[in-house]
Amino acid sequence: MPSGPFGRVIGVMNAVGTLWIIGLMVLINSDIFGRSFLHHPIAGVPELVAFSIVGIVFLQLAHTLRSGSMTRSDVLLNVLERRAPRARFVLLTIFHLLGGALMLIVAWKYWPSVVAAWQHPERNFMGNPGFFTIPQWPLFILVFLGIVATAIQFLLLSWNDFNSARGVRP
Repeated sequence: MPSGPFGRVIGVMNAVGTLWIIGLMVLINSDIFGRSFLHHPIAGVPELVAFSIVGIVFLQLAHTLRSGSMTRSDVLLNVLERRAPRARFVLLTIFHLLGGALMLIVAWKYWPSVVAAWQHPERNFMGNPGFFTIPQWPLFILVFLGIVATAIQFLLLSWNDFNSARGVRP
């Protein structure tokens, strides 16, 4: 798949997710150190870890799809690649179109949650009031952006597969 502006955007999203993982490792190890040696844990680490895992997954989802690392069974595709390459591309076109449509439906259904979290952060938070809370709207926005980026990536893959099925080089 050719790299363009969209490829760079999801590459940056993937890099941010990777840096976030490194930050989480530092936070978790600092919490362990604080618990073990200082008898004082860092407040909110479990909430931040739960918050972060979801954010990281959706930041990296489109890049995972783009790089071909998404989990799937390739048995039929491998047989078709040898026996009927065009049929393989037709099947991939349909698969990627359905994936894009599904992600767009998920984005459409998820958007009201994003708006509610943004408009009412006092009702949409993680943690324990008085101890540690984190608003959910940043996470909801990241998830929404990841869903939309993945939908776009599915549609771009579908377009490339469609052109390959027609014998046109993408």
